Amino acid sequence: MSGWEKEDTMDTAPEVTRLSPGPALGIRAEVALADLSRFFGEAFHELVEVAGGEIAGPPFARYHHFGDLIDVEVMVPLRAPVAGKGRVEAVELAGGPAVRVRHLGPYDQLSSTYTAIEHWLEDNHRERAEPVREVYLTSPGEVPDPAQWITDVIQPVTEPGPA
Repeated sequence: MSGWEKEDTMDTAPEVTRLSPGPALGIRAEVALADLSRFFGEAFHELVEVAGGEIAGPPFARYHHFGDLIDVEVMVPLRAPVAGKGRVEAVELAGGPAVRVRHLGPYDQLSSTYTAIEHWLEDNHRERAEPVREVYLTSPGEVPDPAQWITDVIQPVTEPGPA
């Protein structure tokens, strides 16, 4: 265990991964923290309706900015492009290197996961390439116990520089 991990955390160690490019649908909004859960539920419902049978993986959110309001984009990856409708927008996701940490537990305990990513970025001299993603591998509707929720936090990063 490295010095920045707490022994009581259920997060995995950061690992480098490679994201595949591809189509997605998203709804982006500025939302107060207190309204985030409701926004996610409504947005995921809309995304499923527009996507039809083209959803290719678990839903996720990209966080563009944290402040009084959270600038968040709720998304679903797709097998093939689907046209947007209403506030649902078609998006092309970039591929490339990323660092991933798997978090087991409630969403309000994700801070250790974000700290692990921050330390990895510093230790590896890498920069963010685009907004961080939270990929929801379980949902509160399927797994009612927050201690059993699984979330991958994925930070796309720049390609490594020359050695």
